[in-house]
Amino acid sequence: MSPRRPTAAQADLSPLELEVMNVVWELGECASREVIETFNRGKSPPLAPTTIRTVLANLRKKGYLAPVPTIERGFRLRPLHSRESVARRSLKQMIRGLFKGSPSQAIAYLLRDESIDEDELRQIRKLIDETKTRGRDS
Repeated sequence: MSPRRPTAAQADLSPLELEVMNVVWELGECASREVIETFNRGKSPPLAPTTIRTVLANLRKKGYLAPVPTIERGFRLRPLHSRESVARRSLKQMIRGLFKGSPSQAIAYLLRDESIDEDELRQIRKLIDETKTRGRDS
């Protein structure tokens, strides 16, 4: 089954929930034990397993994760929404809220950021050119 699209009523992700979802998206179908191990890899201090399990339970309640039946002890989890669909929805909400719905204002804000180097600018120009070309082809 392919990931579902988030509904309008779906709750936003907190920063910690987003970090945990990034691990789940990376792993795909997984057990909470795998999420805990991957999440805490290289972290000092590591987050308590109970905290991560609570976050996973909250993500299930919010409709981001679903349990997968298994013969293993416990259950496995799978994401219900792709990273791309969550990113698209979050970005649209941010543009509506911070930039009065104007993508050009959001892009202008990013372009004024001094941390964008020449390589990033070249990539942005390429994306704009590809978008313009696609628009003419349709």
